[in-house]
Amino acid sequence: MKPSRLIAAACALAGAAHAQTTPTADPGITLPPPRQMPQGGMAAAAEMLKALLGSTNQPLAILGKPPADIKELKALLPAELCGLRRTGLRGEKTSAFGAGVAQARGSYGDDDGTRLEVKITDLAAMGPLGSLAGMGWMAAEVESDADDGFARTAKYGPHKAFEKYSSASKSGSATVVVANRFIVEIAGHNIEPGQLKAAAGGLDLQALDTLAKGSEAE
Repeated sequence: MKPSRLIAAACALAGAAHAQTTPTADPGITLPPPRQMPQGGMAAAAEMLKALLGSTNQPLAILGKPPADIKELKALLPAELCGLRRTGLRGEKTSAFGAGVAQARGSYGDDDGTRLEVKITDLAAMGPLGSLAGMGWMAAEVESDADDGFARTAKYGPHKAFEKYSSASKSGSATVVVANRFIVEIAGHNIEPGQLKAAAGGLDLQALDTLAKGSEAE
């Protein structure tokens, strides 16, 4: 078995899983797009991985570990963020081909129309390949600055991030990768650019790092 073929199949499957969990942003908000796969792409990638690993109905089971409990992820979404009250909270867990993906989402807003949507996704089942799914910026430095906004990689504490902002619509997004396992996505409307990093700072990213390290020790 060639390691390169195994990695390619696993990355394709991880990309499909992450793409399926990406929410629709509010109008005017552009999230960093995951690599898109054609319809049935997840099943095709799983079959490829299955063929490489031998006969198994759970081809991803050997790559990683079960995701965190959605209650743990929901607890990391505070009642207030950047002065905005939380208006919605939910968690969900999905599973396919032996891989489980856990996710928690929080909505925040005020009477002036300022809104933040925060999503925490646990890709533990994908192992070290999860954070690479459709995220070419993880292995690069990106900076694009124009009169109407910017797109760039950044550091949010020790964590690598990708942020985008449109001055025209006063909307933007930030994606932060924690411990090569958790994907934290923040999308905002009617915000200033500094609020993206401030929102990430209002989340307990250290708790996610600790959660990942605790899982590795088991």
